[in-house]
Amino acid sequence: MLIDYHIHNHFSSDSKQSTTDILKRAAELGLHEICITNHVETFPPAGGEGTFDYQEAIDRFTKVKEDIDKTQKEHPNIKIKFGIELEYVEGWMPGIKKLVDKMGFDYMIGSIHEIDEYLVSSSQFCREFYEKYPEEHTYKRYFEAMYKLVGWGHFSAVGHFDICKKGGVEFYGPFKPKKYKDQIIPILKLMKEKGIGIELNTSGLRYDCNEIFPHPDILKWCVEIGVEHYTIGSDGHRIEEVGKDLNKALALAKEIGIKTLSTYSKGKPTKFLISDS
Repeated sequence: MLIDYHIHNHFSSDSKQSTTDILKRAAELGLHEICITNHVETFPPAGGEGTFDYQEAIDRFTKVKEDIDKTQKEHPNIKIKFGIELEYVEGWMPGIKKLVDKMGFDYMIGSIHEIDEYLVSSSQFCREFYEKYPEEHTYKRYFEAMYKLVGWGHFSAVGHFDICKKGGVEFYGPFKPKKYKDQIIPILKLMKEKGIGIELNTSGLRYDCNEIFPHPDILKWCVEIGVEHYTIGSDGHRIEEVGKDLNKALALAKEIGIKTLSTYSKGKPTKFLISDS
């Protein structure tokens, strides 16, 4: 079974693609199930730091669910799951928890995009941060935030676990996770304890780091520690990105020894064998 569990549509302020067009592309690629995972926050037209408003999010994700239900009836051959990508900002988390409890999402990605008011998920908006500080400072701050996100824990899987390398590679060179193993291992152990999964996010192959998020070493540590649930997502914001490089992620998963992927319904995971993909 082929899945893409990280897709943004026109209800995300950084995407314009319709759910219908996404489904058409998914059908062309032979996908069996997708999940629409729009950002919880909104972004200004020029990009940069996002903002979260509880009522805006309720209204928007109610429309997302209506759009998914309508499109699913018109295109019944590919399952469409109702998801969200949650951003960790300490002041937002009570409102985000209320949103999660109210909306009944199938699948929730927990992500870190911003550190010390710098958007580290963007090669454009992180430049000042990486120019200002050495690698050890920026990556340490990133994984500190990741530990807090997993400690909060009200989501299904961690998204693009080491996205800090997306912009960091230009300033620091290739990301070497073993330098940060003392920080990463406790995060993975906490994920296992809480039943939180991890995604293989193929979008890193489209950037200068030219590497799936997360690094293969981190995935190997996940297997060794016993993290149970794995998903695959393109992080597609445009039609040509939907489903891109999923087969590369599957090949990497098999090579590392990941035997199952998980799909989600109402927050509950169901495993299936990668050999069936």
